[in-house]
Amino acid sequence: MPERQVPKTRKPHENKLGAHARLLYMHTVLAYTVAVRALCEFTTKAGDLDLRFTPAPSAREGIAGHLTVTGRRPADYLKEISLSQDYGPLRVHSRADGFDPAKNRLEDIKTHRGRLEKVPDNHRHLHWAQARVYAHLMCCERGLESIDIALVYFDIVEQTESVLVETQSASALKAYFDMQCERFIAWAEQEVQHRAARDAALATLAFPHAEFRAGQRVLAEAVYRSAMSSRCLVAQAPTGIGKTVGTLFPLLKAWPKQGLDKIYFLTTKSAGRQLALDALATLDAAHAELPNDLLKALGTLVAQMTEALGEQPISSRRT
Repeated sequence: MPERQVPKTRKPHENKLGAHARLLYMHTVLAYTVAVRALCEFTTKAGDLDLRFTPAPSAREGIAGHLTVTGRRPADYLKEISLSQDYGPLRVHSRADGFDPAKNRLEDIKTHRGRLEKVPDNHRHLHWAQARVYAHLMCCERGLESIDIALVYFDIVEQTESVLVETQSASALKAYFDMQCERFIAWAEQEVQHRAARDAALATLAFPHAEFRAGQRVLAEAVYRSAMSSRCLVAQAPTGIGKTVGTLFPLLKAWPKQGLDKIYFLTTKSAGRQLALDALATLDAAHAELPNDLLKALGTLVAQMTEALGEQPISSRRT
């Protein structure tokens, strides 16, 4: 990608970004696209971190509840409004539940079952955060100087609405939105650096054994080609050719080039879980000559796989 000239002036929030994140911004590469809910769940956590609420409506009940509420609104009521905005390397996007132009009111609909006061405080805090971000995006979309924000709690059993309303200025909402984005970017910069170290380790990864077993190279090449071309592969191989390393190794090699985020290794028996963990440990142990930061990045993969599979961490084979 050809280099572009660095702008002579920067927006205020750019000065708070790290060098790598600023580089991404200067090249107009959006490093992260995040939904409003995900943004707020990350930046506005408060109180109890457990976001579960029982009894909660099912997904189907939630959709039906939204349709009931919006069906009660006037003809000029706007539904499912797509909104997005860029902030440095971050793109925030989502769909607002509804907007009433006559009342200048944005509505965020939440379905529940039972008494409203039973909804935990940490849920309420998150709901208001999401609604305020939606309201900011709506103000930018329609050029509004202020807006009414309504949390509409719909009881799916009683079919009743409880509406909480506040009024905010566009400037206050912008300041709130900027603060959430800055918090997220501060984490995202660290994540970018972590991914860069991880990808560097995987780029130098070599096969952990002196040579492939019979049939193992054919399998590994097929897995690699499938990963690089984003295709599915169905393979059948006999016992003893090294299928675990023969599949994990090419997937890890394809990871940086394809921008993979996760690898799932599914087995029909619990013993198969340990085979995957042992294979990752073998890959890790075979690269003692690599710099420590790269070994740490590869070791993180082992830890993540261990945690995902519910096993105890594997101790390092090096001293």
